Amino acid sequence: MDKGSTRRAARRRGPEERGRGNRRNRPRWWSRCAVLAVAAVGAALLTAPSAQAAPAAATAETAPCPQTPCEGADPGQVTAWKSGGAPKVLKQTTLASGTKIIQYTGTPAWDSGRAYTWAEVQFGSGVENGRLWLRATDDWGDGIRTINSVQHPRAHRDTTGTTGMFLYLAVAPARGAFANGACASDGTERGCLDQYAATVVPAGPCEAWCAEVADPGAVPASDWSYVDRTSYRRVELPSGASVQSVRGNLKQGTHLNWAEGVLPAGGRFWLEAWQGQGRWGQVYSEFARTGASRSTTGSTRAFSWSPELRACVSDSTGTKCTADDDYPATPAAQAPCATLPCSGIDPASVTEWMPNYDGDVVEDANIYLGGRLRIHQGRPAWDPYHMYYWGEAELPPGRPGVSATLMTHKADGPDSHRARPEPVPGATLTASGTTTMVAIDPLSDEKIAGLVVDGQKWAFVTQQDNTIYQESVQGTVGPCAPDTPCQGAAPASVATWGSQRTDWATASLPNGARVTLAGGRPDWSATDFYAWAHSDSAGVTAWLEDRQPGGTYTEVADADLMKATDGRYVRACLSDGTTTKCTQPTG
Repeated sequence: MDKGSTRRAARRRGPEERGRGNRRNRPRWWSRCAVLAVAAVGAALLTAPSAQAAPAAATAETAPCPQTPCEGADPGQVTAWKSGGAPKVLKQTTLASGTKIIQYTGTPAWDSGRAYTWAEVQFGSGVENGRLWLRATDDWGDGIRTINSVQHPRAHRDTTGTTGMFLYLAVAPARGAFANGACASDGTERGCLDQYAATVVPAGPCEAWCAEVADPGAVPASDWSYVDRTSYRRVELPSGASVQSVRGNLKQGTHLNWAEGVLPAGGRFWLEAWQGQGRWGQVYSEFARTGASRSTTGSTRAFSWSPELRACVSDSTGTKCTADDDYPATPAAQAPCATLPCSGIDPASVTEWMPNYDGDVVEDANIYLGGRLRIHQGRPAWDPYHMYYWGEAELPPGRPGVSATLMTHKADGPDSHRARPEPVPGATLTASGTTTMVAIDPLSDEKIAGLVVDGQKWAFVTQQDNTIYQESVQGTVGPCAPDTPCQGAAPASVATWGSQRTDWATASLPNGARVTLAGGRPDWSATDFYAWAHSDSAGVTAWLEDRQPGGTYTEVADADLMKATDGRYVRACLSDGTTTKCTQPTG
């Protein structure tokens, strides 16, 4: 394959997506309630080394959700297991801080024989910013397998304890998304488990993926999986000035590019970004980032840029670059705004695009026989440093409540658990048409998303974690907009669940009265899970609490009223007037 073909094959994968296959249209992890599963497991099994010897029972037990598989149920509440399906330790590892990670599997008696997995973390002394999360293997038999964080409130935690239970599959060829692994970070190291191995790697110079590193030379050698200073990526001028293009991979997964230069008599060296194969050959533009050039001997900052950066050096004796030296950098065309990035620009007004970034559809929210929102991606010739997105909507005419909205969302933590998508101002359509363009910095943690509502149903698409493009979930229109928290609704009013309602945790008073923390995602919610408190005990009061800034808890809902939540800090409480008990939060 020629160099241009290789670049084109990689051009739309971000730093976290390099090396994977073609884009496919598939539902995302947390929408597949038909293949997700959750159950429960005896609390004594979670810390005792004898977990493998736990007794199995064939007696019937009520499932913690109306229809299996259940999502996020407490493993400590399962009292009966299938014959041969008692909980066992799949893998475990310990970090240098003393933080211990254990992954379990088991088959609860209330399911039809499917295995579940969950993870436990015991954070070491002094660990303040720890995190545990489950990972899912997504394989639909098309040759593409991706590993993603499980997007569910009970699939991650930042205190010692266990996650909820999710459907587990040890071997192919079953198709779907299965929670087959777990990771934990203590801020210094990250340990990951699956059915094959337990690995521990340095957390690196930044949390999760590194967009850039200020001084790659200061990163300890033990943090790198490799650093490549290939001789053919080095050039030298007659004066002795030289530049070396360097590539390195951090053990935590980030691929970085930077330049190291020697300037004995002035001049400068800098990085340039490859933009594609143009009419006259390769197209490069100077990488206009702080720290991407310098006029003294040393190193530039390191950047996680895809697909390629080259290094150039110049002084009074000439100019050379480490790749495609016959093709100088192409100056950007005149932008329609004074300061990049531009906003509010009609994509139809762009007369020239950077090669290979000319407006392809990268996301498609498509309601069957209903509304549709295609999201395009392009890079105008006047701004080679940002990706621009716009939406093309098809909405039923004459029907009330129709809309199409571009949104963005950001990463939030080492498991890439995403914050709530937010509508882009001015990027909502109420009739068929095209939005203006929205700019996103490829080195930021910001991602594009879109929501289309046709008055009866909705569809939502987003780039989530390290998954492939064109992922979509759908549902029906309910009492609130699909992207708006619907506080105070009763779970009994939900006719269909996008993610099955499940008992997440329980707490009991000395007199036997119990309260249950339950949760799920209604079919009318695109992004939000909801939690609520429920008790069947007489003579008690139940309510829902959530943690406030500063760490205090306050009541946020009465019993059997739903509250949108990420699940980490919410808890259900119960009181008989004398004694109060609450479920344990995971945050």
